Amino acid sequence: MRQWFKEFFDKYYYETYVETEPEDRNIRESKFIISALNLPKGSSILDLGCGYARHAVYLAKWGYSVVGFDLSDYLLKRAKERCKKFNVEIDFIRGDMRKMFFEERFDGIYMFYTTFGYFSDEENMIVLENIFNALKRKGKILIDVWNKIRVYSIYLHRNNVMKNWYNAGGYMILEEGFLNYMDDRVVVKRIFYRNSKKIVEKTFSLKIYSVYELSKMLRKVGLRILKIYGDYRGNKYSIESPRIIIVGEKCEKIF
Repeated sequence: MRQWFKEFFDKYYYETYVETEPEDRNIRESKFIISALNLPKGSSILDLGCGYARHAVYLAKWGYSVVGFDLSDYLLKRAKERCKKFNVEIDFIRGDMRKMFFEERFDGIYMFYTTFGYFSDEENMIVLENIFNALKRKGKILIDVWNKIRVYSIYLHRNNVMKNWYNAGGYMILEEGFLNYMDDRVVVKRIFYRNSKKIVEKTFSLKIYSVYELSKMLRKVGLRILKIYGDYRGNKYSIESPRIIIVGEKCEKIF
């Protein structure tokens, strides 16, 4: 489970999600990212965990200088194809966010759709340190994750187990989720079927954080919180919100 992210984001992930992410949704979310970061056109922006660049192409189209960073070869190939389709230029870099070594290069960085929390607490802190180093002075960060309180509420009402069947990407998928209370991690297994035949099994493990925990972590590396949203419509965060979307700014480290 420790290295699940090296194999999870493949053709099965892409085929599952791409049909649930139509362009009208991608446009709305991209507009939200730009509004939340509040950076002028021409700013340099890093899409950290860019996937197949479903948002990055719009930011590039709207006049921003965009770099996409991801570990998945497969999704980066799809991202490059998407750039050709949109006739935009994006610099894509394959790499591990724990080993990212930019120095004051970006005006803004965003991690969208639960891209933060893949690793241990210590490694997640390294990611935040790398983000701090990559940002210019007063640079902005947007981190979008599940709302921990809401996740706990959902699992508590289901005896700590989530099981669901659904169709996506031409597959029938059985999804089984489990919440590890001792480690604040959600573990989800997906089994893909086609024509009643099992095709493949994929599992991911995600550390979930509260607003307080995230705020403490960001402050520790030198990121000052500017605003916290609860959804992609820009509503204020509450304990019932589906998301925790933190917008911060680079300041000084607190020792």
